[in-house]
Amino acid sequence: MKKILAIIAAMALIMTGCNAVRTGGDKDGSAPDESYAADSREGGTGSEEDKAGDGNNKNETSSKGNETSNGEMSLEDKLWQLFYVAPEAVSGEGAVTEMTDTFAAGAKKHKVGGIVVFAQNAVDRMQLMRLLGDLSVGFETPVFIGVDEEGGIVSRLSKTCGVTDNGKMSEVETASEARKIGERLGAELSGLGFNMDFAPVADMLVNPDNTEIGSRSFGSDAVDVAEKVAAEVEGMQSRGVSSVLKHFPGHGSTYANSHEGTSESQRLIEQLRSEEFLPFKSGIASGADFVMVSHMSLPNVVGDNTPCSLSPAVISGLLRGELGYQGIVITDALNMGAVTDVYGAGEACVMAVEAGADMLLMPANLDEAHAALLEAVNSGRITEARIDESIERIMSVKRKMGLIK
Repeated sequence: MKKILAIIAAMALIMTGCNAVRTGGDKDGSAPDESYAADSREGGTGSEEDKAGDGNNKNETSSKGNETSNGEMSLEDKLWQLFYVAPEAVSGEGAVTEMTDTFAAGAKKHKVGGIVVFAQNAVDRMQLMRLLGDLSVGFETPVFIGVDEEGGIVSRLSKTCGVTDNGKMSEVETASEARKIGERLGAELSGLGFNMDFAPVADMLVNPDNTEIGSRSFGSDAVDVAEKVAAEVEGMQSRGVSSVLKHFPGHGSTYANSHEGTSESQRLIEQLRSEEFLPFKSGIASGADFVMVSHMSLPNVVGDNTPCSLSPAVISGLLRGELGYQGIVITDALNMGAVTDVYGAGEACVMAVEAGADMLLMPANLDEAHAALLEAVNSGRITEARIDESIERIMSVKRKMGLIK
């Protein structure tokens, strides 16, 4: 009888062990990590660094507990991350100067990837710091918070918030001076709560009558401009603020203003390669986190007047392919006339993503644009794997900046 009881006890122990193996994983009984399952289903893959399990896994969360893995975001939330908008697009209110209940409710729906601040959002230094502090914790996934602070004629904050007016970029004489401007802008903006600046202008001035770029450019000598652009990128990013090279493929040869309508350049690809591309190449080599693509048209390169921001030939062919850029590609503001005169808000955003853009700046209608992207993925026009490529680039920079873990 004792032998029989011993056999029964042994069998019970074996069965308990088998159940423990089958239910193993997290302490709460959930399944083992499946953070790459969605990527596999969509044809995407996690980075080799993530797969190695070195503590930088996409499955980790920020201090707020937000999920950052592609596989843990819904498709709708992935698409929201592609948008970089003014705060008013989130709240639906007039000029946003503080975090209101309306804005907080809007942020729960519009889980955008970035917020760009303008002069109307900045009353004074202390108010702006409070607003940016609230924005930094106001979204499920922390956002890029950026501003157009080039110095010179484009300065949103110099009159109200104590940011140094650096004068005309065309008057900057040396790369050393450009580096100091980058360092100063980076330090001042970081101190206010920004993590990104839409600068430097990497356009070389080909047409002296150009009204859109003008003195925003470092000048008309490609090599000299390239040296100054690289120096400003290095200076700014050394202070913890991401830089944005703009406006690829080089807006300094146009006559019309793309804010108002079609802006065309007659430059040939050989000219771009020998001149306009040089500042972008140097800025990319210096580690620029973003490149902004303009809405100018390049008919002699593309073959038609499609805006560069919506052109696969420009973004995927030239910027990604020829220049080898692997960072975040962001469009210029999609509410500008060069886009809105021809395309609806939704179609413009779909075309930009098809062309290779990762982030969509200020579409004319945010909800319409999001709905159009969702329809494009659900219909098979854009694959979710393509969206995941952009999400990984966005999250990679956010991890580098410490916005997420």
